[in-house]
Amino acid sequence: MSAHSYYIADAFTRQPFSGAQIGVFPETRGLDDLQMLKLAGELNLPQTIFLQQAGKEADYRARIFNPRREMNFAAQAIVAAGYVLEKTAGVAADSPNTTLTMATRRGVLPIHFIRENGQLRLVTFSMTTEPVVDLFAPPAEELARFLNLKTAEIETKRFTPRIASCGRPFLIVPLKDSEAVHRARFDFKTWAESTAPATAAQEILLFSPRTHRPEVDFHCRLVGPEIGPREDPPVGAAMPAFCGYLCSHPHIRKGTYVFTVQRGAEGARRSLLNLEMDHKGSDRLNLRIGGEAVVVAEGRIHLP
Repeated sequence: MSAHSYYIADAFTRQPFSGAQIGVFPETRGLDDLQMLKLAGELNLPQTIFLQQAGKEADYRARIFNPRREMNFAAQAIVAAGYVLEKTAGVAADSPNTTLTMATRRGVLPIHFIRENGQLRLVTFSMTTEPVVDLFAPPAEELARFLNLKTAEIETKRFTPRIASCGRPFLIVPLKDSEAVHRARFDFKTWAESTAPATAAQEILLFSPRTHRPEVDFHCRLVGPEIGPREDPPVGAAMPAFCGYLCSHPHIRKGTYVFTVQRGAEGARRSLLNLEMDHKGSDRLNLRIGGEAVVVAEGRIHLP
């Protein structure tokens, strides 16, 4: 029987019991795919990230799972892993700015540790992606029906519904304000009867630029046929596709953009993601994604 240490970190927040709950196994050498999936299922958190020292390829190799499958990418898991490595491996302990590399299914990512007054302040990472955006989307009337909203609450002027993918497609739907984002309720039966399943997107990213909070640029939320009616999953995995979606609109001019995305609400595991994107009008998009996290628990799991 082998024992493996794990940690639980709340990502994209500085407050315990807020943000996204992430399981982190900082050393998993010898675990196979099935064991990782079973461990992720045992923790039953939105995501669990498994790390091991990688050698020449990168400083660490990372595998990310939810309780059902392995994921290509999840920003919140990478940020949570950074905070756990700072705690367990002493990363960034002696320098205000430290960088290491992490090999993921999305390539090798540079992870940046930023400290202030001796404390880890922020973990960010850089990535280059090639988003694919499809202007086809179900009409606003269909979207409103399976989101239990009024048609007028679907934004169709400044932004329009589109499919965006960076390996996994998301149906991205702009709404009039953050209240509509909170109020939306996904209806599986109406969705199944619409044209939405033909898009192959199983996750729907709802967002609004009308957030009523000066420090927040977009309010986002994920719903869909694979998401339970009471779930409010992290949105970090959708952020590369979301950035590609934004750049597909002609009024978003070329340049570097810095913005903040909020998921959740006060008292409901609110998350804040910091994003920076270089929009050069090409197929390639350079992104920097980061945030805070707090380690809230640690334990050991025994495998037969």
